[in-house]
This record gives sequence, structure tokens and C-alpha cells, in this order.
Amino acid sequence: MRKSSTNSSGLAFHLPLINAMPGKHLILLPDPSFTIAAVSDDYLAALGIQRDFLVGNGLFKAYFKQKNNQGISEQLLQSLTQVVQTKQIHFMTDQHHQWPNIQTGVLEWRSWRPVNKPVIDSDGEIVFIIHTVEDVTNERQLVEVAEANQYLQTIINLFKEPLQVLKPIFENGEIIDFRFQLTNQAYAFYANTTPQGLQGKRVGEVFPGYFETASFTKPVETYKTGQPLTFEIHYDKDGLDLYNLMSTFKLDEEVVIHFTDFTNLRQLQFQLENKIDELNRSNDNLQQFAYIASHDLQEPLRKIQSFSTLLATDLEGKLSPSNIDYLQRISSASTRMSRLIKDLLDYSRLSANQQSFSPVSLASVVTDVLTMLDWSVSQANAQVDVGPLPIVNGDAGQLGQLFQNLLSNALKFSRPNQPPKVEVSSEQVAKSALPVGFKPKSTSTMFHQISICDEGIGFDEQHVERIFQIFQRLHGKHQYSGTGIGLAICQQVVNNHGGYITATSKLGEGSVFWVYLPVTSSQ
Repeated sequence: MRKSSTNSSGLAFHLPLINAMPGKHLILLPDPSFTIAAVSDDYLAALGIQRDFLVGNGLFKAYFKQKNNQGISEQLLQSLTQVVQTKQIHFMTDQHHQWPNIQTGVLEWRSWRPVNKPVIDSDGEIVFIIHTVEDVTNERQLVEVAEANQYLQTIINLFKEPLQVLKPIFENGEIIDFRFQLTNQAYAFYANTTPQGLQGKRVGEVFPGYFETASFTKPVETYKTGQPLTFEIHYDKDGLDLYNLMSTFKLDEEVVIHFTDFTNLRQLQFQLENKIDELNRSNDNLQQFAYIASHDLQEPLRKIQSFSTLLATDLEGKLSPSNIDYLQRISSASTRMSRLIKDLLDYSRLSANQQSFSPVSLASVVTDVLTMLDWSVSQANAQVDVGPLPIVNGDAGQLGQLFQNLLSNALKFSRPNQPPKVEVSSEQVAKSALPVGFKPKSTSTMFHQISICDEGIGFDEQHVERIFQIFQRLHGKHQYSGTGIGLAICQQVVNNHGGYITATSKLGEGSVFWVYLPVTSSQ
């Protein structure tokens, strides 16, 4: 008891010195209540309480008599008990709890870092315990802000499109530049650096050429007016060649800029435009060839035919059978060559010229074709049955060539000694029911399926792709006349109309040609 009295009197002697100690301290006696013997002025100022409220009271009675913050109370008791038992300093984990603001009285979250340190006398006994707390609220907030910023940086770095947040720099009341507040990796890539490498720098330091472009003037406009802007920009400064769609927004005193980089798309567009130019030049050459074919090549053929006929007439009765055969062969070859040139001309025109489309009645088209083929139909004693046919969006001339070739073939490739029988019909089918190989360009969900069915000689279906290629024939020209271009013309016509053509057949049993044309919204 005498020692305790001595310690207490010694502590009382040093109270003015303890109260003036820098830092936030409580001086606790090592009794069961951990009585508060002294309090530093800094501690009282930081918590906004009076010394009389604390001194002489047990620590837990002063702070935890309402049993609030029970978890902190238990940790503090464990720490003080450990100090008494071990006589060693103990660092507690940071404590986070609410405390009234000194000025406003409003509860605020505060963070404290407590330390309990024993003071030991010459006999090795604890005289008192210094309970020191450090307010680490700002430090914790800075850590939380840094963590939040890092989290935000990680998120925006995931964006594939460039993003930046800029703060204006003023001089004499005018914006002379911007400073990087936040960027993502997609934007930093332009400067061959990282977002951290751009942080805080002036944009003009990194991209001096931007002052001459809308990437400077538009953000200035958005900052001044508060109006968001969206615009295209070709940035060809600072060694860059970029095509971007930029959007600017004002957020408080900063400007947020979002980019959509379509450089690759624009480059593909340029390549496509170059290809189109090449195609146009090729088409021009094709048109010139068509002109030559229709005039310069046909003219000598007509002369060959005319002079062959004149020669045969002038020498009538004077020629040997072999001479007559030679002249007939010359005339036949020139006629076949003239027909071939005409078919080539038709095919080239289909490939080079795209007519403007309009509603076309296929019933009228087929009627006109049958009128032209009337002599062939009557000579073959053919039966042609035509069912209801739709109106399609297309070119009447091209569609006429399609049906003329298909119907002519149906009449031509008939079985010997059997009158041809041809049936033309149509129905609508869903896009899902189209042939497997057909990848339609049209967005239509329904298609006209038009069939031209005959009972002719047919063909082996393994040749179905080959028959639509130019100059491909399954029969010799002495068996069946033709140039081998007719079905190639059919395919080109159907392609021009966004459709598809194929065929099914069996040798000796006939063929069916299937034409698929898109159903337009007006039909």
C-alpha cells in the first residue's frame, strides 16, 4: 500500500508535465478498473471532452458503461491485461468507430491506432500504463481512395475503347490546355505509355499537334457551354493516323472524353473503295470488249456468211459434193460463232450492268417467252402448263432471259419420239427451308420457289454445279445445239436478283430446275 501511495504521489507530482505531453495519451493505473489517472491536453482536444469526465474513473466505466462498441471493449481489455501480465508494450489493431464531430456534433467515422505501453519502476513493477491513440482517419481515407482509384483504373483499363478525364488549365481566363486526370490503357497506347505515365501531365506535352484539331477545340466548347458533343475526327498529328468518333461531356469542373476508334474500319473502307474503282475499271474494259464483240467481231462473220452464200450461188452446179460440204461447214461455223459472241455479250452485260428494279409479273414474262418460242413448241408438239406465278421485284429483261433459257432447254433436251411436257409452278417457302448451299444476301424471311419441271433426258446429278458454269456442256454440239452459256446466264440473272438456282434430275426421267427469289415486303 505504501508503494502504491508513493507511485500515486509521484504521478500527481508529474501531472502538469503529463498533461502537456504531445500526443493523445491516457495514463492508466494497473488496477482491475484501469483507473484513468491523467489525460494529455491533445487527447482532450481531439475528442472534445473535459478532463473531469475522465480522471478518477475506470476506463471501461468512462467509455463502455452503456455496453456499446462491445467488440472494441473486449479487444482493449485483452490488450491491457496482456500488458499487465507480460509487462511488454502491445500494439492493438486499428479501431474504426463513430465519434461526434467537435464543431458540429454529428457522428462521423473515425479510425484510431491504439498502443498500450507499461511504465516500470526500479523494482520491476508496473507503475502505470500509457494508453496512446493516433488518429489515422485521414491515412485510412487516403488508402481507401487509393484502393478505389486502383479499382476504377482496373475497370476502365478493361474497356477496349479509349477514355480520358481532363481538367482545364487557364491563363488570363482562357483555357490554354488540359491536364490528364484519368485515362485508360487503350488511350495510353496512343502515347506508347501507361495511364500512370500520363497522370498529371498536360495534354499538349504529350500530343502537341492536338491544339490544331477538334480534339482540343471541342472539349473547350463542352467545358464552356456544358453541352455534350459527338463528332468524327481524323487525327493525323504527332505521327498518328487515327479515325475516331469522339464524345465529350462536362462533369463538375472536368471534361470526360470517350473515343470510338474506327481506324481499322475506315482503312477497310478505303480498301473497298479501291476495289470498287478497280471493278469499275474492269467493267469499263468489259463494256469496251462488248462493243467490239457486237460490232467489230460480228462484221467479219457476217461477211463470211454472205460470201459463202454468194459463192455457193455463183458456182451452183459446178461444185463437187466435197466443195459444197466445205461451204456448208464454213457457213455453219460462222453462224455458231455469231451465236456464241451474242451469248457472251448477253452474259457480260448481265455481269456489268445492274438495272434498277421494279415490280415484275412473272406470269407476263413467261407468256411473252412462250410467244417467242411458239414455233419451237408447235414443231415439237410440246405441252407447256403454267400455274399461277408471283410478282417479284426485278428487271423484266433479265427475268425474260432466265425463263427463255430454262424453257428452251426443257424443249431441247426432250426424249426421242416423245413430245416434250413442261410444267411451271410456284409457291412460297420459309428461309429455313432453302437449300443448304444457299446463303441469301436478302433479309427476306420468305422466298418464291419456282420450279420448271420436264420429262426429258435428264442428267447425272453429280454434274449439277458444273452445268451452271460458262462453256460447260454435258452433250456434244452435234447432238444438241447451243454455246454452253445459257445456264450461266440463268445463274447470273438469279444472283442479280438476290436469289438462287439449282436443279434435281435423273437420267432418262427428266429434270426440275428450282429458282428461289426473295419475297419483298410489298408482296
